[in-house]
Amino acid sequence: MHLREATSIAATGSPEPFLRWPYGASHVTEPDPRPPLLGEVGVNWDESTALKAFGDGRFGAHIDEEWTSLQGVHGGVVAATAVYASEAVVREIGAPDGTQLRAATFGYVSGNTVGDLTIEVEVLRQGRAMTTTHARVTQGDKTTTVARLHHSTPWEGMAYSDAPPPAAMPTGAQRVELPPPVHLNNVETYLHPDTTILAGTPRSEWIAWSRPLHGGTFDAAWLTMYGDYFPPAVFTRATAPVRAVTIEYSIQIHSAAGSWTLADGDLLATRMHAFHSHDGFAVEDGWIHLPDGSLLATVRQTRLAG
Repeated sequence: MHLREATSIAATGSPEPFLRWPYGASHVTEPDPRPPLLGEVGVNWDESTALKAFGDGRFGAHIDEEWTSLQGVHGGVVAATAVYASEAVVREIGAPDGTQLRAATFGYVSGNTVGDLTIEVEVLRQGRAMTTTHARVTQGDKTTTVARLHHSTPWEGMAYSDAPPPAAMPTGAQRVELPPPVHLNNVETYLHPDTTILAGTPRSEWIAWSRPLHGGTFDAAWLTMYGDYFPPAVFTRATAPVRAVTIEYSIQIHSAAGSWTLADGDLLATRMHAFHSHDGFAVEDGWIHLPDGSLLATVRQTRLAG
């Protein structure tokens, strides 16, 4: 089943007509005679995550309908605003040069909706190398997201990786593009042709290749959004719509660079695997690799899955 149809079923319980499956894999940086894909019109990352500083660690943000998800708005873009707010506070308190986000955990305690939100950041500890903050996101009088973030300068230590290697993108990978508004349009993504929805596949897994929609440079906040970008991997193993809501999301960033630039046509290789589900909860791990094969980030999600 195609993603477009399955997304409609998951949201409404009944399929809508399949509008248009995206074009096959290609490099969007080359001159292209095709009409623009729906997701390439309108969304702007800087505008989507812009903050207004209120003082004393408080910030405001506005989430537009372009970030609509199956339920409310995409939690990853809300997490990204919390990252930007935390980074602003860390800079304000005079953290050392080279301090970057290295790990964060987000608890989605209540759904966000389109509109304004407030982020409050508290510094829990500032050491010589690492600063830990707590962020709380609210809409009105409701707390929607809580987060713990660790920012650090680089450390000396062992360097190795036993993580699974990235998959090479095969011929026939399909561009994700859906009728707006939907957050999946806000990243240029190509799915493995074997990644299908509600197909009873033997593994609950997404395999995909992605890059920012506009340009090749991205930062830790964008990476945080992207780590939470994909729908629940249990959707591939299921044969009928199932409930799958993230309650906790964590990311570990394995580079101290703070920002990264993909060359024209280069893509992040991504695998998301829900390897265990029992008593209504599933755990999903993810690996995000740079084009040179190095592991950039790992993620883990705990989801309601029943």
